[in-house]
Amino acid sequence: MYKCKYFTIRELVNPALLKQIGENIAWTIFDEILLRSADLIREKYGPMTINTANLTDCGLRDPQSKTGAKYSMHKIGRALDGHIISIERAAAQITNPDERKKYKICEYNRVRTELMADPKFVELNFENNINWLHFDTGNRAKRLFNP
Repeated sequence: MYKCKYFTIRELVNPALLKQIGENIAWTIFDEILLRSADLIREKYGPMTINTANLTDCGLRDPQSKTGAKYSMHKIGRALDGHIISIERAAAQITNPDERKKYKICEYNRVRTELMADPKFVELNFENNINWLHFDTGNRAKRLFNP
């Protein structure tokens, strides 16, 4: 069983779900490639958050959750939404909300492009044109998709 080097289980699982299933079971639900990739992305781009006090469904979600798609990769431990601190901090300096969002989309699209070109991330899929880094290990025909 792989446990992340840079992320605790509390950062990866919705708090209510974690309380129900416990840490040991939660680790076993995740796809190992996804967890290893999260650590590699962290090493490549610096600190990154998944779940925070304000964001609780960026990692493993309760299968009964109404958040996201009914069969979301998040509900089976195969998707994470990362927020790279350097991008988030730079964006926070932009006062216009529309410009801030455009900046983040542009920066995360750049990151997606770089990751897709890196052979270490060949098994990852990415959601495009959003202002965070969604990556998953779902079995898709295309690696880059729009919701």
